[in-house]
Amino acid sequence: LLHLRPVALKGKSLKEGTEELLAELTQKVPLEIETKLEEFSIDKGVEDQLFRILQESVSNTFRHAKASTLQVMLIKRDDTIIMRIVDDGIGFDTENVRTSSYGLQNMRERASEIGGTFKVVSLPDEGTRLEVKVPALRKEGENHD
Repeated sequence: LLHLRPVALKGKSLKEGTEELLAELTQKVPLEIETKLEEFSIDKGVEDQLFRILQESVSNTFRHAKASTLQVMLIKRDDTIIMRIVDDGIGFDTENVRTSSYGLQNMRERASEIGGTFKVVSLPDEGTRLEVKVPALRKEGENHD
């Protein structure tokens, strides 16, 4: 249906990459997208992993959820980056999908690699909510002694 190529951010910030990805999607799919995106600087590796989790999550929403709205939040609170993706789609039974879903497994591993937590809450006919929380480590080279 819709193939999201897993492009890296190519010099863009996570916020810019997210805005571009979502703008591209709204041209292809009739979906109402709400965003709350903040600009902050984090390590490039962390940024790329978060972006790939976002791509996978949004791709799953388009392929499976039959959603009419998608909410994407990317904020920094204290020393934590929070990325939350919520849709109002058909949802799924997380118990049955856990072992077979390569995409969910992949996202969980990416979050873990960057020291984050990965949580999915989904209920049949009530949509899906995915949340990644990552400690906001300073960019390499930044020094705040």
